Amino acid sequence: MIRRIARFILMLLGSGLAIGCAPSSDDATLIPGSSPQQVEPVVVAATTDSAMRLDKEERIIYLDSRIPPPQNQRFDIGLGSITIETLHSKNGELTFHYTPEVEGGFTVYECTVPISDKPVEFTIAPDSTPGETSFDLSSCKVIRTGNLHLPP
Repeated sequence: MIRRIARFILMLLGSGLAIGCAPSSDDATLIPGSSPQQVEPVVVAATTDSAMRLDKEERIIYLDSRIPPPQNQRFDIGLGSITIETLHSKNGELTFHYTPEVEGGFTVYECTVPISDKPVEFTIAPDSTPGETSFDLSSCKVIRTGNLHLPP
């Protein structure tokens, strides 16, 4: 019985040493005189630019109206969030949904702005709620309002 246990332990140790002593870098498996090949990393969605970005220092979300729809992004801010979804662009204008949400209460606006090299801006107020916009929000169509915490 002791011999069986001893053989089993030796077999485990031998296996562990064989596996543990395998080369740890690719250089050890190269043919002498050859050089390692450079492998390029795979980039997911390299051809798609995001139309939106958050400048944390300035507390502004920028929407580039020149990047074609559909784009959709939610930005969580202190007491709520801002969601922007680009819908379509035609006749030199971009149509998008803008959804400011504070403690569950939200309004979905459908807005249309001229396509321009100047980004559309959504500020975040000092109290971490949605602030001003660079476009006239009163000219946007209200799609719906509600509260995330209450049944529809």
